[in-house]
Amino acid sequence: MYDVGVDVGSVSINCVVIDEHQRVVHETPYLRHFGLVHEEAYKLLREILRHPLLEDPSSIRSVSFTGMHGQQLAEILSAPHEVETIAQVLGVIHVVPGVRTIISIGGQDAALLQLAHEGDRWHLEAFNMNGPCASGTGSFIDQQAERLALALYGADFEMSQEKLQQTLEDFIALGLQSTYPAPVACRCTVFTKSDMIHLQNKGETLPNIIAGLHYGNAANCMSTLVANREVAEPIVFVGGMASNRLQVQAFRHYFPSLQVPPRHTSLGAYGVALQAQKLAWRNQVDLNLLNRLDARSTCVFPQADRLELKLTRFDCDNSLSPWDARRKNPAQAFLGVDIGSTSTKYALIADDGEILHKCYVPTQGKPIEVTQKLLNTLLEEMGGKIRLAAIATTGSGRNVVGDFLRADLIIDEITAHARGAVAVDPEIDTIFEIGGQDSKYIRIESTYPLDFDMNKVCAAGTGSFLHELANKLKINIVGEFQEIALSACSPINLAERCTVFMESDLGSYAQMGAKREDLIAGLCYAIVHNYLNRVVEKRAVGRRVMFLGGPSLNQGIVAAFEKVLQRCILVPKHREVMGAYGAALAVKELFNRGGVEQQARDLGALAGTEIGFSETICRADKKCHNECKLKVYSFGRHKSIWGGDCGRYDISRYDGSRQTDYFQERQRFFQEALEEERFSRPESERRDDRSKPTVGIPLALHSLEWGIFWAHVFAELDFDVMLSPRTNSQLVLGGVECMTAETCFPVKVFHGHVRYLSERADYLFLPNVINMPTTAEDDSGFFCPLVMSSQYMVRAALNIPDSRLIRPTLYLKEGPEHLTEPIHRSMPSRLRSGRLRLEAAVHKAWERQRAFREKLLRRGREIIEETPTDEPLWIITGRPYNLHDERLNLQLGRHLSKLGIRALPMDFLDVDSEDLSDFPRMYWGLGTKILKTAKRIARTPNWYGVHLTNFSCGADSFLEHFYRHILAEKPYLILELDEHSAIAGLLTRIEAYRNVVKNLQEKWAAKF
Repeated sequence: MYDVGVDVGSVSINCVVIDEHQRVVHETPYLRHFGLVHEEAYKLLREILRHPLLEDPSSIRSVSFTGMHGQQLAEILSAPHEVETIAQVLGVIHVVPGVRTIISIGGQDAALLQLAHEGDRWHLEAFNMNGPCASGTGSFIDQQAERLALALYGADFEMSQEKLQQTLEDFIALGLQSTYPAPVACRCTVFTKSDMIHLQNKGETLPNIIAGLHYGNAANCMSTLVANREVAEPIVFVGGMASNRLQVQAFRHYFPSLQVPPRHTSLGAYGVALQAQKLAWRNQVDLNLLNRLDARSTCVFPQADRLELKLTRFDCDNSLSPWDARRKNPAQAFLGVDIGSTSTKYALIADDGEILHKCYVPTQGKPIEVTQKLLNTLLEEMGGKIRLAAIATTGSGRNVVGDFLRADLIIDEITAHARGAVAVDPEIDTIFEIGGQDSKYIRIESTYPLDFDMNKVCAAGTGSFLHELANKLKINIVGEFQEIALSACSPINLAERCTVFMESDLGSYAQMGAKREDLIAGLCYAIVHNYLNRVVEKRAVGRRVMFLGGPSLNQGIVAAFEKVLQRCILVPKHREVMGAYGAALAVKELFNRGGVEQQARDLGALAGTEIGFSETICRADKKCHNECKLKVYSFGRHKSIWGGDCGRYDISRYDGSRQTDYFQERQRFFQEALEEERFSRPESERRDDRSKPTVGIPLALHSLEWGIFWAHVFAELDFDVMLSPRTNSQLVLGGVECMTAETCFPVKVFHGHVRYLSERADYLFLPNVINMPTTAEDDSGFFCPLVMSSQYMVRAALNIPDSRLIRPTLYLKEGPEHLTEPIHRSMPSRLRSGRLRLEAAVHKAWERQRAFREKLLRRGREIIEETPTDEPLWIITGRPYNLHDERLNLQLGRHLSKLGIRALPMDFLDVDSEDLSDFPRMYWGLGTKILKTAKRIARTPNWYGVHLTNFSCGADSFLEHFYRHILAEKPYLILELDEHSAIAGLLTRIEAYRNVVKNLQEKWAAKF
């Protein structure tokens, strides 16, 4: 007699048949179901029941289920079901007796199971799973492999069971050839894409990027699953991800003895079959139940209107006009090249602005090589007909390709799209542009962009989002997708969610009986609602709306925009190359103004240039210890340097003069106030020969504002004060690895600083800072809860004994006279000095902190007086740990300075007198400062607001709405950063905002 175990997961179906001796007599190959759970389960079970090894179907004693979708199938077939956790443990214990730790990573779930054994019995000691986000799981890796599949196979690649498996195998094999893992943030698929695209654009090799993805994934799992838990051996790795040799290698970096047991993908199925045998389950299954329409639950779904185009003219013919024989031969032409995250395109235009030729191809992760192919296409089809006068580049790869082409103009994609759109229709007032990785909103007034916004860190609703979901559902994104969507009678209202969540939602709805076409139509609506709610938000949508980008070629999405907005959507011809077209128009105008120097260009030679590169270590800043690897491209005799975390080599071409970097000036004031030469900056391990006890102060979170006070209190008491170094990649990784909970990035960085000091200093100063000084008595002035509780989190994460901690609870709002007692009580008894001495130290340190602030305000007044009223001044708001940590802000101050932008951090401004009575009971102290600064920006004509925040900041999720409300009459820029180190998106937003500010200044100058 045989028992059949079936594990139906979020991504795959696995099946095991065992005999009476618990031996596996049959194991089915790993099978992806692509959301077709019922259909694939039916086929698999039918094959099992007909398998020759089983002799007679009556020899099957039981068929039991486990896994995410297993319970529903068990209900339909009246079959037994076991929770997947139990089933997996049972399978693993049978294969690896005595196992203590199981790391299980499947399609959308990741779990850590820690076991204890008592004879033949076992119990769970600890259990942890990933949250709702599937970053780090098999589906997460699949997405990255699918995106890079074009780089591996070319543009004709189509997804299928066999091809996806081959993709993963080739993907892993390529990663195993790496020389080192490139830095890739893996807490979210969007950050991962941003980092990978940035690395590709600056010349990092695919093997190193793929390796970095897997090592980053392992670090993320260590942070979210393992955290500070003690992990006992034997340790086994199971699930679909355990088949990934590169991921196993990355985990063995942390657990050298990690085992991958046999049948690691089917151990859940094996476990439920073992359970069936142990509990003597008996059942037969009628597979016809899976084919009946009523097999699925008859649920009522929230519905939307049917998709149809009534107001919009959608021209399916997107071809170019034939070559006009009356044109001069060769005709003078201008080339615009748009190097995007997923596609690269060019538009060749004539003197009169007409598009002569265009091309649209996947970027394939190789911007230079793809550009060379485009040049070959251009030469083959237009070579003898044109004389190229100038070239412009735009898009995320504009700088590296612009350097390769020696472009006459490098322009941000916001400005390029706006320029192209108004050339097509000067009356438009709103542009929606959805690209592969970014979504953009642009407001146009009198043909000039006067406001814009982009998606923050989430790429939900972008082209890559759409493409990935189509691949998961085995739908061709070109043609088939829109046909299915438009055929739907009752589109289902789906939530606006990221790719991973949406994939799960689609699968769940399908299991409840939703029709495929209704889900696809619902997906069109979800993309539109996501775009309007997350990108446009409360900004004005005009009457003439133009929709651009690859998804604008999809009638289903255009119809959804029309339905939601109840107006005609303009979808011009050649909209997929509108950015390239706008860039070409911009360089043509520059040429006509005499702004382009004539240069001899041999496109054939460029197309045939052998691209070589070497690697070196950046030594540009002697104070920087990151040791970033640089790529030195060789384009024939020309060399180009790219790489590094700081963006030093990524800055756009700017011919004007630099502005003062006021961020650096603030840093200099901070260091002078610290009298940093008095304090040690550790470069080696803790020494035991110090005559004085060493107190470590992490320069993160509140210390980037109050570090002067902290340091001088202990210096006055004659301690050896040790400050942590500037944030670098090693500190970041150290913090991420030791996290016990998912937090914002600044808190993770704080953990890294404390971890560094804990290995070097005798004592750690980690205060509970509750509030800050306020100007009004009734202001709360609270720090955010994570800052308040940071010492509790890091103490638990690093298991720091209380005897090494100095952790007073401090209410800074109450002033220095109330700080002596809590600091005195928190000092270890052997370190306590007299109260009078401590009180004097506190007052002296407080005075130094006050003098630092006064110096900033005095300098701020000078800067404001020096700035002409007709010159824009950008005011940068944010929390000190974002504004003044160059790893967190991606060296924002340096980039603004290089681009000739006068930008002043908010701490140079005295805004205490600003009236905030319309925001009563403002809870957050820094929130009060930010909103008061916004009020000052709103009423000062030449001031413009930029708010720097970080992903998942709870306080800023409220404040950003208030900030927008205050600046409703002025364009503003919100920069949301996180673990990823890609600088391209930051620069795009800055350059576009600079152009908007320039247009507004010119508009106001014309009025007055």
